[in-house]
Amino acid sequence: MQYAAPEPVPTASYASSTVELGDLKRILVRRRFLIIATAALLTLVTLAYGLLTPALYSSVAEIIIDPQDLQVVTNDVNPSRVPPDGGITMVESQVSVVQSTGVLLRAIEATNLTEDPEFNGQGGLLGRLLGGVLGSGSAETDRTGKTLDALRRVLAVKRADKVLVLDVIVTAKSPDKAAKLANAIAQAYLADRASARAKMATDASDSITARLDEQRKRVQQAENAVEAYKSAHNMVMAAGNLVSDQELTEIN
Repeated sequence: MQYAAPEPVPTASYASSTVELGDLKRILVRRRFLIIATAALLTLVTLAYGLLTPALYSSVAEIIIDPQDLQVVTNDVNPSRVPPDGGITMVESQVSVVQSTGVLLRAIEATNLTEDPEFNGQGGLLGRLLGGVLGSGSAETDRTGKTLDALRRVLAVKRADKVLVLDVIVTAKSPDKAAKLANAIAQAYLADRASARAKMATDASDSITARLDEQRKRVQQAENAVEAYKSAHNMVMAAGNLVSDQELTEIN
């Protein structure tokens, strides 16, 4: 019996995956317009971003914090004391005070910031369109709130390590505006602290006055009791001495 030899299986032929330098050159030449268009588009986007994005300027105002507490009445020889931690905790708490609503509203009122389109929400195209659609009355309703939020976004209050100085940093599109706002916030903080200290001094004075009035009433009551006792026991004073003593002296 004869068997036929199996036919050889054809092997698949694969293209070489190696790219020669000449092939790369041909690919670049064939797609040169796409490469040039992509580079030109990226260049135009970069230029447009640089032209449309305004420059920002930062200004810093420094505030020195006094860690000594105000004490109106004390039994110590030195009335002012520095806290055990050197006043660091007090300075850290003043960071929140600088960013408080009361201080920022003082600064907004001092600089008339609600009329600035950069902060009142009316500077952008969307804000102007909404202002025209909704009317001026609706656009001005929450202007102070928008100005306050915008000011908080550009405000930063920092304290360096081991120092009692606060840095009030404000960022704006104009260097003069940034400096003006930083100084206004610092002045508003100092005015707020002065008002708080004045209120503390007034409250302390009222408390002292109330205590003095109470002590004066007690002294008056004691004097009235002494006079009543003298009158009840016929202890009448004459020339600085009791009348009974003078009579006894004359009898003797």
